[in-house]
Amino acid sequence: MTLTPEHTDELAEEVAALASATRRLMLAAATADLDVDELRAARTRMDALTDELGRRSRARVLRADFHAPARAREAGPDRPLPIFRFNPQALPLALHLDGDTARARTVPNALYEGPPDSVHGGFLAHLMDCMLGTLVQATGRRAVTATLDMRYRARTPLDVPVDLAARIVKISGRKIVAESWVEVDGERTVEATGLFIELEEIPWATS
Repeated sequence: MTLTPEHTDELAEEVAALASATRRLMLAAATADLDVDELRAARTRMDALTDELGRRSRARVLRADFHAPARAREAGPDRPLPIFRFNPQALPLALHLDGDTARARTVPNALYEGPPDSVHGGFLAHLMDCMLGTLVQATGRRAVTATLDMRYRARTPLDVPVDLAARIVKISGRKIVAESWVEVDGERTVEATGLFIELEEIPWATS
């Protein structure tokens, strides 16, 4: 569900805070080292909270409107664009948009583990697509991912700062080529190239 004027800043901030609290809960639940009775009691409390939150719900997760990346790009890199802050399943990012480039930093935790002590390759692909897609969207083009070519060069460790970057390489008609990468301590661990196709109309991006 797109964030609209009737959604107050206070409501948006509370939804984002609840999503953040849920991420902390998810990590605590996944890594809890308690006895059976303590786990059972915690589950009972969580079930009660789920029932309370579920009494009234939206059809979809709250999200920013389509033009938010373009506005952030115009504002410059000193005013980062928050993405995924309303979705507890995702790892939120603050994108610094500067012309045809974007950058972000995050710290993946145990919820995103693939190989031991390493970030799951599928989650890295998700991050690359998000960086590329948001950067393309920031140009005002209504485009979708056509292909995403991934190259895993080295292990991406958990629990350390991970730097993400993206840049637009070429625009030719309706085709936009962009590339993105992941760095840890200055070493590239992942590289990606995305091809995006601009569409004349996207039903969900009419705002």
